[in-house]
Parts: sequence; structure tokens; C-alpha cells
Amino acid sequence: MSDAKPPSLRHADCQRPVVRSQRGITLLVALIFLVLFAVMAGAVLNSTLTSSQAIGNMQFRSEAISAADDAIDQVLSSTAFAINTAGFTAQVNATPFRVDVNGDGADDITVNFPAVTIDGVTRAGPRCIRFQSIPLAKLDETSDNDIGCFGSSAAENSGLGNAETGGGAGTNPFAAGQSICANTDWVVPVRATEPATATSVDVVQGVGVRVFISDARNSCED
Repeated sequence: MSDAKPPSLRHADCQRPVVRSQRGITLLVALIFLVLFAVMAGAVLNSTLTSSQAIGNMQFRSEAISAADDAIDQVLSSTAFAINTAGFTAQVNATPFRVDVNGDGADDITVNFPAVTIDGVTRAGPRCIRFQSIPLAKLDETSDNDIGCFGSSAAENSGLGNAETGGGAGTNPFAAGQSICANTDWVVPVRATEPATATSVDVVQGVGVRVFISDARNSCED
């Protein structure tokens, strides 16, 4: 009996390793949760940055499209593009449409005519895709919109362009019963670019224009 250890000493010796093991597990679990929280925070931050970038890109694109639409409206405000297409295109690309988006006095967006390929032909500017002469029977002599199509004398101040005489050098006589006017169908492609944001948007607008048959031939048959 004298060699046996007191019960209190045996109890203390058995519990010490267990306490140290529990403290190690608690630290490990805390580290795991800390890593998980860090990963979650990083994911949330990355998602927020991505969303902000997407919203910003949408805004830049919307501004570029708006600038392109405004430029197209200016192009279509007259028939100049359908009468002298090459000259009009050169003028616009030499002095493009410019837009100050943020009102700081500096132009942010530039709009011009890009080179596009239509029916195997690549060039810049509005493109006439078809034209059709207008029969006299479909015109009204009393209408201000139609009177210029009955003869060159009536067409002088019509705003349609160069009056067709019905023949002569460089033109073909129009058929009997046809007026000196033609309906033309056009596509007007423009490109809006904003260098500061690396934004580039192409917008294409279709439009129908009435011009003299001579102008239609010059624009649509080249």
C-alpha cells in the first residue's frame, strides 16, 4: 500500500494531455473559419468590382450609341449624302462629328464613317443598295413633294439634287411614263469611338430617299 500513488495525483496526470489537445483543436478551427471568411470577403469584393465594371461599360456603350444616333440624324437632315456621296463621306471623315459627354469642354466621342463591306465592295460612307424610278402615274402634280419630278424646270428648287433632262452625255433616257425621280434605299453605317474608355460602337441606319434619276444612277450603279 505504501508504493501506490495518491488518487489525486493520478487524476491530474491523466487530464493534462487532454486539455492541451483541446486548445490545439480550437486554434485550428479558428484558423479554418478565418480563411473561409477571407475567401468569402474576397469573392464579394470581386463580384462588386465586376458589377461596377459591367455597369460602367454599359454606360460607355449607351453614350456612344447616343452619339452615333445624333450623328446619323445630322446626316439624314438633308439629301446631300445621297447626291454627292463620295464628297460627303470625305468631308465627314476629315471633320468627324464630336461629342462632349461630361461637359468639360473637351470632346470625348468621335463619330465617322467606317469602311464596311457590302456585296463584296469595301468602302466608307453611306451606301445605296437599290433604286427604282417613279412612274408619273404615282405622282400628284399639285403636291409640293411630287411637282419637282415632272420636269427639269419644276425641279430647279425642289431640293432633290441635279435635275434629270431625260438624256444627254453620261445619262440614259428615262422610259416613257417614268418621272425624272427615283426612290433609293440606303444604309448609313457610322462608328462612335471614345479613346479614353476604349469604347467603339458601330450603328447602322436604313433610310429611303427620293432623288433625281441621274443622282440615283451615279450613287447606286457605281
